[in-house]
Amino acid sequence: MNALARPVRVFISYAHDGQVPGHRERALQLAESLRKRGVMSYIDRWVEHEAINWPRWMADQIRDADFVLCLGSPLYKVRCEQLGDPTVGRGARWEGALITDAMYADIVEAPTKFISVLLEGTSPADIPDVLRPYGYTYYEWSEGADGDELLYRRITGQPLLKPPPLGRVVVYP
Repeated sequence: MNALARPVRVFISYAHDGQVPGHRERALQLAESLRKRGVMSYIDRWVEHEAINWPRWMADQIRDADFVLCLGSPLYKVRCEQLGDPTVGRGARWEGALITDAMYADIVEAPTKFISVLLEGTSPADIPDVLRPYGYTYYEWSEGADGDELLYRRITGQPLLKPPPLGRVVVYP
C-alpha cells in the first residue's frame, strides 16, 4: 500500500442478525477497527439517526467502495438471496440485489471487490450463493486474530508473502 495514496474505502454489508448473538456489535467492531488503522470503513450504524434515503445511500456506498465486506450470517444469506419474508430486512435484500447485479455486470472485476467475511458464530454455509465460487475464499474475522491480519493485508494490498527475485537460468552441460 502506498502511504501517499488515498485511503482504502470499505463498505460493510450485513444483516442485523439476531440469530447470531452479538453479530451486530461485531460488525461495528470491525468497522471501528479498520478506521483506527487508516481504512475508511462505512457502516449503517453511524448514520442510523439521520433522515436518509436508504436505497440511494446503500447504492452509493457499494459503488464508491474499493471493497465491500459481505458479512455472512444465516439472515444475510436468506435476504441476499431474496428468500423469506420480503417485508423485513430490506437493507440486506437491497444490498444483495446490488451485489448480484454488480457480479453479473462484471464477472472479472467484481469478485475482487466483494469479500466474504465470517464473524464469530457464523460459518461458510452463511455466505450468499452469488458470492460463490468466490465466496469459498473468505476471512474469519475477530479483532487481533490471524484472520484480522489477513483481511487487513488483502484490503490494503500488503501480501503476506512475496516471491523471491528471479534468478538466472541454470545451463546444464
